[in-house]
Amino acid sequence: MNSKRVYEYERVSLHIPKKFHEAIKPYLEEDLDLKVTTEKDLLIITLSPLKTLLHAANGPAKTQQKGSGQT
Repeated sequence: MNSKRVYEYERVSLHIPKKFHEAIKPYLEEDLDLKVTTEKDLLIITLSPLKTLLHAANGPAKTQQKGSGQT
């Protein structure tokens, strides 16, 4: 192949049933952290939003302080 390198890798995909589409739509544009564990006869796949520097810069949502007189 004229000194060009060829890389191969296996790619696996998982079908998400339609009944879960509305639950996952808010996360489609986010980078997700993937963790896969096994427990007895179960395969547990956990997806969570990836924490980035942008998340840290925005900080947690502000909450009202006690005794501020606001309701």
